[in-house]
Amino acid sequence: MNPAGLADPWNPEFVILAVFATAVASWRCVFGDRVAAIALVLLASFAVQCHVGSALPVALLVGIGGVALVARSVRGTNRSHDRRTALIAAVVAFVCWIPPIIEQFTQSPGNLRLIYGFLRNPPLETTGLATGVQIMFRFLSIPGNWVRGAEPSLINSAIDTSGWAIPWALIALCVASWWAWRKHWRNELALCGIAGALIIAGAIAASRIVGAPSPYLLRWMWAIAAFTWLAIAAVALRQIALTSLGRRHATNLVVVATILVLVAMLIRGVNLTPLRLSESWTRAIAALTPPTLAALEGLPEPIFLVDGYGLDGSAGLDVLAQAEEAGIDVRRGPSWAYIYGDKRTIERSQAASELLFLTDSARLEMQTNPDYREIFSYDPLTPDQRAEFNALVSKYAAFDAQPGMSTLDQVRVQEQLLQKWTQAELAAKSPSADFKRYFKLLLDGPIVSVFVSNGPPR
Repeated sequence: MNPAGLADPWNPEFVILAVFATAVASWRCVFGDRVAAIALVLLASFAVQCHVGSALPVALLVGIGGVALVARSVRGTNRSHDRRTALIAAVVAFVCWIPPIIEQFTQSPGNLRLIYGFLRNPPLETTGLATGVQIMFRFLSIPGNWVRGAEPSLINSAIDTSGWAIPWALIALCVASWWAWRKHWRNELALCGIAGALIIAGAIAASRIVGAPSPYLLRWMWAIAAFTWLAIAAVALRQIALTSLGRRHATNLVVVATILVLVAMLIRGVNLTPLRLSESWTRAIAALTPPTLAALEGLPEPIFLVDGYGLDGSAGLDVLAQAEEAGIDVRRGPSWAYIYGDKRTIERSQAASELLFLTDSARLEMQTNPDYREIFSYDPLTPDQRAEFNALVSKYAAFDAQPGMSTLDQVRVQEQLLQKWTQAELAAKSPSADFKRYFKLLLDGPIVSVFVSNGPPR
């Protein structure tokens, strides 16, 4: 697995280890392990609250462990112990879910209701079962995505689901399951059974993704693939242990294999490329931050920050961090309170000033607003790159402008035409060379303009 994935403090990355550990805990819970039962509900609660996309496989793991524990409480040889374990696990699970429950009843409509509404009535089409199975097969192929630390992606950053990969791990799991059943190895058979159930749940969950299946939405599937290979390895190791060589050197073989894996990770090193911004974005942020901070020094505080999710958002985030160090009170909206806390967020109507990072037609529209003034504008592209970009826009978003049509209205029409072109290209199996170049320039080079209000936000 790409070590940078576990170093990135982002919930889709954190959930990888949580789902894997939940699977191991579920397996041990089947055999009455009390510590595993408590760990199961703790890890499962963390995984779901960390990334709701993992809810289906995690719920399956809890269900497997719970059903096994209830069965042992009724028919097991140590029923009193298993009943106490079930009670302790239930109490721990309730405690873990107190915050979401309180939030649901104290806020309207509440996160749980919003999630339910989103799943019941998705705003876009879901990927579908066939695509979900294709995605799962890619994770089970060799080398799987969880080994490489990155998924093959399309130009729109969605996972490439074209074609069918050979699910070598699934094939090996079927063989391992049959062998464990034939040998009556209960531990290994249970491990294989849980892995198989996870594969089915993972494919179904992947089929319910709304919109494009972006890689970050499926990071938890790395854990399913890794757990599948763990089950296969457990059966293989059990069989090796029965041979004369295995009886003498089973422990040594495990130690050597572990050392080889660790050495391979050390040689490969941590790949931090996914965590780095592009060079053009780095230059843009370095150019935007100093003049923005200088302009903020004379503004009434608190200052409400408006940015986006592209270069404008990254620039806004940098200003937010450096403004705090400079003693300038810049805040985001209340929806960011779960990250920054109440002291770093504020309602727009309560702010004394407003700071905006805008791109595209939004910045042109703001230039005509007398309540705001533009303090800085930056173009990350070189003059030649900007000319190339404008030529592509003119080629694929050309139209006959009506007499008296403003520049802003013309840009808005072009944006609509470019959006239709983009949708058509992304739907094609092989986007054109012009579109690939346009998309690269678009991601690297949106012109960012910085505005401040002349008074309280209106």
